[in-house]
Amino acid sequence: MNTHVRPLFLSAALLLAAALPGRAETPVEPVIEVTGSATLNIVPDRITVEIGMEEYYDHRAAGDSVLVPLADIEKEVRDVLRAQGVSDSAIIVQDLGNYRDRNVSATFLMAKRISATVTDLGKIDSIAARLCRKGITGLDITNAENSDIGRYNRDGLKSALDAAREKAEFIAANEGLTLLSPIEIVETTNEPARYGAFSNVAYDSGSGMDGLRRIVRRYSVKVRYLFDKDK
Repeated sequence: MNTHVRPLFLSAALLLAAALPGRAETPVEPVIEVTGSATLNIVPDRITVEIGMEEYYDHRAAGDSVLVPLADIEKEVRDVLRAQGVSDSAIIVQDLGNYRDRNVSATFLMAKRISATVTDLGKIDSIAARLCRKGITGLDITNAENSDIGRYNRDGLKSALDAAREKAEFIAANEGLTLLSPIEIVETTNEPARYGAFSNVAYDSGSGMDGLRRIVRRYSVKVRYLFDKDK
């Protein structure tokens, strides 16, 4: 029975060996592979700011200390926000309570964090300048975005594609080639990083605000173009 099996295996091996040279002779397409990139600086038009508040004792000249309640502090903060066009309905309570002080002090002081969205960073400057320092524990920018970011993404990708083609045309011209159509386009743009919180950006000296006035997005592509030798 084994004598009948061996020729079958031998025939299959010969067919495979005959097929391999044909694969090796497949012509390679003449291509130029390039990358293109673009950077956009986008002005944010939706900036989320969080404000932390905490009750405090107001020391009077007579030596007495009077507790300033959280409600009074929050009213002043909302008045400042309202003056910058932020309505009460647009203010969100992020946290209420003060677990930190409960662990370290026998006197429990109520605390609260609220967030609001404004339309430009200039309003953040105005809010920071008008907030009373007493009772405010922090002012943080937690998010910045542009409501038309989809259009900016398309513009950035188009600029990256234009840069890739310009590079490919330069290479082709320099080497005496004729650039043809692209046969492969791969977007290599990394997922844009989320906007990181920058604590107290304008509360004291405004340090760091200049770096927050733009959303920086980078776009990149890899393109393979066919080419032909000039006659």
